[in-house]
Amino acid sequence: MNFDLDENQELFKAAVERFCQGQDVATRRAARALPGGIDRARWKELAELGLIGLAAGEDDGGMGGSHGDLAVVAQALGHAQAVEPWLECAFLPARLLAGSAHLEGVIAGETIAAFAFAEPGRRFMLEAQGVKVRGGKLTGTKQFVLGGGAADIFVVTAEEDGKTGLFVVDAKAAEVEVRPYPVADGGVAAIVTFHDAAAEGPLAADLAAVIDGARLMAAAEMVGIAQRLFADTLEYLKTREQFGQPLGRFQVLQHRMVDAYARVESVQSAILRALLQPAAPMAAIKAHVAENAIWVAHQAVQLHGGMGMSDELGIGHGLKRIVLLSKLFGDPDSDILDYARAA
Repeated sequence: MNFDLDENQELFKAAVERFCQGQDVATRRAARALPGGIDRARWKELAELGLIGLAAGEDDGGMGGSHGDLAVVAQALGHAQAVEPWLECAFLPARLLAGSAHLEGVIAGETIAAFAFAEPGRRFMLEAQGVKVRGGKLTGTKQFVLGGGAADIFVVTAEEDGKTGLFVVDAKAAEVEVRPYPVADGGVAAIVTFHDAAAEGPLAADLAAVIDGARLMAAAEMVGIAQRLFADTLEYLKTREQFGQPLGRFQVLQHRMVDAYARVESVQSAILRALLQPAAPMAAIKAHVAENAIWVAHQAVQLHGGMGMSDELGIGHGLKRIVLLSKLFGDPDSDILDYARAA
């Protein structure tokens, strides 16, 4: 079977590589220091490349990209260790806002949207309980709203008439209180409290299907990061000398790199399986990718020694991003539990 990228996917991958060219730890810090942790000029550039519209349907003015197309983008962004929160503020809003007038601004990069689903004490539960809509007014608190510090609008899960629906709320409204805070990968999330805020909706998106797609994108990004960390570590072992010879000459380190290579290939295969079998359990695939990507990242940090622990090297940044993605919509343990319940 041919697993090569098609012509369009090669173009998407090349667009990501051009967009991320020259990014390093210093540019990552500079972007994270901006209000909300997002460089709006670069975000607009991301949109102009079509990398936001790719996630939206053609009926909504997007490009109608397949999961395969989008996984290529997610993996390329991971490999480049891009600072932009594409999964959180591009893929998710583009899918959740299907059919909404707000989507045009999101596709153009003029509107930044963030998904607010997590509630205090409810961990990874998608069903809304503490946030409610009554008479078109939304009340309650959401936490861990990734991209929330820069958001212009929120897509919020809320309970209405005993069911969980999706609603759009203006992030700048007086009835919306936004408290930004930094998260593990250096991004800016927010705790958001709604005080009878006007809510539009409910939206028509299939939340469960969107979350399955997001799990796949998170897994693809983790694969890209793991590939980058493996390649950087391999190059380091070839050039760093100890006792008069490169570290890569030591057999014990060769064995560890072989193990890392096998795990990198394993997670790449998991993504291919998910793309070839749309009915594959995305929670289980994400759990498999997360466990192995974290292992590879730990090896990369350890094999770089003290440098691997420093904030000056991209290795640690990659590990932090993998850890955050591994816990998005469920950590490996809860993902496996979800899979077991469904099976």
